[in-house]
Amino acid sequence: RLLAKFTTPEELFGPLSLKSLELDIYRRCTDGYLPTCRVAFLDELFKANSAILNTLLTILQERTYDGEACPLLCVVGASNELPQEVELEALYDRFLLRKVLELVSDEELMELIGLGNPGQYDPCLEAGGAEPEEECDVLFP
Repeated sequence: RLLAKFTTPEELFGPLSLKSLELDIYRRCTDGYLPTCRVAFLDELFKANSAILNTLLTILQERTYDGEACPLLCVVGASNELPQEVELEALYDRFLLRKVLELVSDEELMELIGLGNPGQYDPCLEAGGAEPEEECDVLFP
């Protein structure tokens, strides 16, 4: 799940249960959402808002959500930058394994995605159908 400052708790933890609200009980339908996941990937983790970040602290540390156990085994968090704000240090500390990656060059990117030498890549042929002598408007860096 890609997180941003406008990500709502419903997107990550599930929508509110309307049946529970009718009974004046505040409960979420968590099936298929983070509180019921065994493995989760959170992209741009440090860009989430405080409502989500505070709940994540409990889920990551205690493996509980709203007082109930979470089956969470592993959370992978990704970010394009390390957290700079003091408020994010607690969340950063919840991740025991951290790997900082360097930028990938264009040549390395082509190798990673299985294209080998970028000079030998023909997007027209890869698109399936265009003959080598036909025009192709696909630009590939």
